[in-house]
Order: sequence, then C-alpha cells, then structure tokens
Amino acid sequence: MMKRFPVLGLSACLAVTAIGLSPTSLAAANGTVWSVEGKDARGNYTGQIEFIPDGNGFRFVRVIDYGPSVVAEDQRGLSWVWQGRAAPAAGGGYTLQAALQKADFITRWGGVVRTAADKVPAAVIGQFLPAKQTATTLQGSFTILQPGETAAQEIWSSSTPGAADPIFQLRVTESPTHNVIPKTTLDSLFRSYASFHQLPEVQSYVNKPEFRNPIHTAISDRTDFEYYREHPDRLRVVDKVIDPISVHETLIRADAYRASLGAKADYFDQAMADKAIDPATGLVFEYVETNGKGLPSHDAALWTGAYMASQYLRHQVTGEQPALWNIARSAQGILTLLEITGDPTVFARTLRQAQGNPVEPWVAGRWPYARLEWKRGGNNDMFKGIMLGLTTAQAALCDQPTGNDALCQRIKDASVRIVQKLKEAQGNTYNRLAALWLSAYTTREPVLITAAKKEWGRQAFLLSMGGTTFYSNGTADWSGTHLSAVQYLLFNLLSTKQPLPNVDTRAVLRRGVEATYRSFARMPMGLWGVIFAKLGTIPHADSANQALWRLREVPAPKTQVEIDHRISADYVMSPFPSAPWKNDWTKNERTQSLRSYPLFEASTHTVYAWKQSPLEYKARIMEAEFPGADYLLAYWLGRSLGVLNVSD
Repeated sequence: MMKRFPVLGLSACLAVTAIGLSPTSLAAANGTVWSVEGKDARGNYTGQIEFIPDGNGFRFVRVIDYGPSVVAEDQRGLSWVWQGRAAPAAGGGYTLQAALQKADFITRWGGVVRTAADKVPAAVIGQFLPAKQTATTLQGSFTILQPGETAAQEIWSSSTPGAADPIFQLRVTESPTHNVIPKTTLDSLFRSYASFHQLPEVQSYVNKPEFRNPIHTAISDRTDFEYYREHPDRLRVVDKVIDPISVHETLIRADAYRASLGAKADYFDQAMADKAIDPATGLVFEYVETNGKGLPSHDAALWTGAYMASQYLRHQVTGEQPALWNIARSAQGILTLLEITGDPTVFARTLRQAQGNPVEPWVAGRWPYARLEWKRGGNNDMFKGIMLGLTTAQAALCDQPTGNDALCQRIKDASVRIVQKLKEAQGNTYNRLAALWLSAYTTREPVLITAAKKEWGRQAFLLSMGGTTFYSNGTADWSGTHLSAVQYLLFNLLSTKQPLPNVDTRAVLRRGVEATYRSFARMPMGLWGVIFAKLGTIPHADSANQALWRLREVPAPKTQVEIDHRISADYVMSPFPSAPWKNDWTKNERTQSLRSYPLFEASTHTVYAWKQSPLEYKARIMEAEFPGADYLLAYWLGRSLGVLNVSD
C-alpha cells in the first residue's frame, strides 16, 4: 500500500554543518558532486549534493528525490531542491547555509494560510562527520531550527568531478519593459497620483526605492522546464518549504511545463467541447465548478467568438471535423444573442438556461427561446466577439457545402440586420466597418462591397497607426489591447475572404501591427506576441520566442486559487494606477504590480488571460476550472502562421 505523507512540516531554510573534511579536502571537493542517501519524516530519498566555487568560498546545491512510497498532490512523486553556501567551521568542519522561502504567491490551500510571519524564511542546521568505515564517506543529520527537531539522517558518498553545468540551475530573468522615466515626467506623474499613493493598499510601498524610481519589469521563470518534460509525474519543490501551499505552487508550474504545446491544445480542445461550452446555449462558460456545473459568463459573446476563431484555425491546420461541429454549435449561440431580444437594435450580452422569474438585467426569452434567459448589456466589446464568431462561422461552414444551409442563411440574414439596425454597428467606427465588410462577405452584394470599401477609407489611417493601443511606463488599456488584437484578426480574415476592390487592406493592417509592436515589444504578450511574429511588416523572432514561452506558462488545467503576491517579501506595488484615465482609484480597485509575473503565478487563473493586465498580482479563491479559449486562439493562430509547432 502506497504511503502518503501529509505535505506539512519540514518547512525549512537549510544550514547544514559538514564536519570532518579539512579545508584542503573540501577544496579538493570543490566542483564535485556527492551521492546522497537519507531518510526524514516523509521517508527515504536519494539524490546529489554539489559544491561549486564562486570566489567567496563555496555554494552548494542539494537535489533529492523521495522514493515511490512518498507522493504529493495528484499522487505525483516528490523531489526537493535547495541551495546555499559552504564555509569552514570549528573543529575542521564546514557550515552550509541556505534560505527556503515560505510565502510566495498562493495565500491559502489545503487548510494552510500564509501570514505576514511567513515572509521570513526558516532554517535548518546539521552536522556531517566522516563515516567510521571510510574517510571518503560523510554521514550526519540536519535539524530544522523551526520547530527545532532532528529532521533527516543523511550519507554522502562517491564524490565525482562536477560537470560544466551544475546539477540544478535557476532560470529566472527580470527585464525592463520601458526606459527610465525622466525626472520631470516622474515628478509630474507622482503629483497626479498623490491621492493614489495615499491609499492604504499603496502607502506601505511609497518609500521603497523601486517605487520612487519605478521600472516595470517582466519576470521570466523557466526553471525546471526541461525537468518536467522529462519527469511529468513528479513535483520538485525548489528553494521553498514543503507544505500544501508550496506543493500546489509547484504543481501549477508542473502543469504548465510538463506537456508540449500540442498536448495542452489537445487537452483544452477536449475540455472545451466536453464541459466548458454551455449545452443549452453554445456559449463559453465563465468557469466550471468541481461538480461540473458551469457559470454563464458576463463576457460570453467575446470569449465565444475567440473560441470559434480558434476552431476555424484548428480546422485550417489539421482538417479535424470536430472543429467544425464546435463552430456550428457556438454559432447557434452567437446568433441567439442577436435574435432573442426581439429588438434588432440591441443584442444580448450572454445567455443561460431558464431559471424562472429572472431579475434584471436578466430577461426571460420568448418563443422560440422560452427555454433561455438573456442578459442586457450587449456593447462594443461583445460586438467584437459576435463579428469574429460570425465571420469564422461563415468561412468554416458556408464557403463550401457542409450541410449547414439553414445556419448559413441565418448568418447572412443576421449580417444584413446588423448593418441596418444594430446600434453598435452605426456611425463611422471600426464596428461599422466590420458590419459592412461581414455583410459584403456573406451576401456578395456589390452595394455592400462598395460601402465597406468606402468605410475602409475612413478607418485605414488609424488602423495603420495601430488604432488606439498604447503602452506607457507600465500603463495600458489591456482589455482594449485585446479587443484591438481581435479586430486585426477579424480584418485579416475578411481581407482574405472578401478582398475590397483595388485596396491593399493587408498592407495597412501590417503597418498597424508594426506600430503596435513598437509600443509593446518589451512587455510579455501572448496573443499579440503571435501576431507580432508574422503579421507585421517584418517577422519578429523575439515575439515568436516570447509567445512560445507565454503559452508554455499556461497550466493545463487552469484551476483557480487564491493568489496575492503581496505576501512575498520582495513584492513592490506600482506607483501608477491601472486605467488612470478613469480617475476613479479612490473608489475602484486600480492597483497593479511593478513586476509582470509568469502566467502560472498570475493572470492565467481567469477565464481569458489575454485581456488581463500582465501586471496583475492577485486572483480570487474558487475551486473551479477555467476554459482555455485564450490558449487555443493563440496556439492555433501560431500553428497556422508557422510560429509554433506541435512539439514545442
């Protein structure tokens, strides 16, 4: 019977004393690797410890793997890494010191809660003497200073020269996302945001040097990527205590890195089809609870349009028939958003199965939609999803015989009504251009093609400049940035499916992508990273690599946990509010981090990562799984453009 230890206790920052080696012999052991065998409260383990010179003595790395009887969360094997320093001690021995982190980014899990006291690392001491049997073997123990008990018995033997690379390496980099802010500009910004700095959430960071001289940075943490590809059934806790929280933090990283991008796409494609799409409406759920119940999404129109686009691209790459079935199912939902209100000037924001006696903003559907309820509030953002969804449905299901004639007629009729009646499609806007262009595509009517070309003339210059997207010193309209990506993808598809006569729309769009790249190139982007890689005026290898790693950071599955990076001792708040143009930070939550974290530590724990700010630092607690429409759109776009491949 497999023995499962609770992932509690043995929380330790390690300081181990190795007694019995002379200074000369440890110098000889410099750059050497020792085999380790030991036992602690969890069970038996084996591994290695390596001494590495660094000019000030030695640092060491200790890597151990617990035996098969010791399992952690999800029944995975457990390993542990810690690093520290070595120096001579009295009596010819040596002291090894290290620090294992307690508080990192998850605030609670499995009955354990992080507190302010957890910002301070724990420590372990130990003594190792030459074994009586042989002077080339060391044996001893290390003891946890907190709570102060002997924790492990260990033997080191069979030392060998170290290789060019240590037995373990952290792979963490932190890069600036903008230039140093000139003093005059910084002074002006600080005056503008003085009331923001007085908020209780911000005050404690005001005197930190990083706050006073802010550079918003992006953290890339590729530690153990190769390890998890080779050991997908293990969890390796690195430089941390071992308890339910640290193990779950480790599991999230493992779930991001252990599978190839193609395998994760397979997972999300299947999970979306099986449980993330509401069977009553065809729309994407916000999340799915552990009991299988899905919550209707307030932004379902947008997420569903993105999902449909991913399936169109999937079919383009693979030819898989289920992708077309998925598009047809969700196209029914998108069309229902337009039809259920009974008013052609407005559309529903989302749908749900009828609950009975709905309360505003929910409204009961009338025949033939009496089994549904719809939510008021269809707006500009949701309109983008409807346009993308209908365009991909037309391209996938209606440009050639697929047996969806009735659905295609509804798409054609809806596209004409949108142009004629829908409020969001009136005026001289991107929305008007999208509506006219889609109706031209579905009907092939010369008058609509001419109208779309005329509207293109009004919008082309702004599109060539990147629209209204911007990034400035840690500030951007991140939701708007995603909407801009959707708009460019929509217009690229329409450029292919319904070219406008004597107009090179693709050239204009390429210039717009390039303008956006110049603004966002240093900020880690997912969907936009794929777009930058191939759809601008020139290919950008840096964006292709950035997009590759951004997708690698997405865990599969995407589960929700309570995250707050403020529990970490090195956290710093940004001195600038998010969405500062709204000027509402005294009433609404507008704080953001000075650092952008890997997706598995932050904004991937949501329904749609690409519309979230990369500078988010917290997430709410909920035991649920989020859909993967965001991952699928970026992945299948990358595959279709040759930016990504199935084995990445």
